[in-house]
Amino acid sequence: METIAKRAKAAREYAKLTQKQAEVVSGVKQASISKIERGATIRTGGLLALARAYRADPNWLDTGDGPAPWDPIQIRQAQHQANEPAAIYRVVRVPPELPYFSPGTPDTVPLISWSQAANWEIAGKHTTDRWIPCIAHHSPEKTYALRVEGDSMAAASGELKSYPEGSIIFVDTNLKTPADGERVIALVTEGGKLTFKEFKEQDGPRWLLPLNPKHEPIRTAFVVLGTVIGKWEDED
Repeated sequence: METIAKRAKAAREYAKLTQKQAEVVSGVKQASISKIERGATIRTGGLLALARAYRADPNWLDTGDGPAPWDPIQIRQAQHQANEPAAIYRVVRVPPELPYFSPGTPDTVPLISWSQAANWEIAGKHTTDRWIPCIAHHSPEKTYALRVEGDSMAAASGELKSYPEGSIIFVDTNLKTPADGERVIALVTEGGKLTFKEFKEQDGPRWLLPLNPKHEPIRTAFVVLGTVIGKWEDED
C-alpha cells in the first residue's frame, strides 16, 4: 500500500474498529483519523497512537516498511539487530506523542536526559519511566532516546542527517566502534563532558566533528559511548 491514508484505513478495518472506536482507543480525534484516511493532511502526529490501537508496526503505518498487521510474522528478527544491513539508519519526521508508553513496552526505548545518558552504563534502563517507540533496528536494553540540545549538529545545508535542537536521536550503546562519518555520543576525557558529534577517523587520527561550521571540532581524547541509529523530528 503506497500511501499512509490507505494503510491507516486498512489497519483500522483489520482491527475491526470504527473511526469513533479508534478515537476512544487511541486518543486521536475522529476528525483527525478521517483526514488521515482521506489523505487530506500531511500531519501524521497521531500515527503512533493509532499504530498502538491497531496493533500495527508504526514503521509500516508511517512508511510502508515492515510487516502489515495481517502478515503471519509480526516481528522480524532484524527488528532488534543493530547490525542489520538493511535500513540501519532511519529518519521519521513525526514527533513522539504524550503520554509515553509504559516502561518495558515491546519495541520502545527510554527517553532520557543528558545527565542520565552520562551514567547509562551504570543506571541502565531503569533510569526513567518515559518510553517511546524506537524507529530503527536496535539492541534490546542497550538503546535509549535523547533530545538534542544546542545547535552544533544542525547542518547549514539542511542535509538529511541534520539534528536541530529539540529533535530526538536514538542511541545504541552496543555500538561503540563507529565507522567514519557516523554520529555518536561521546564522553570527552578532559572535563568529562558528554557530546553529540560526527565521528571522524582518517589514516589514524580520531576526532569529533560538529555539522554546524560555527562550532569547533573536538580533537582531544574521547570515549565513544554509543552510535546514533536514527532520529525523530518535527516536520515544521
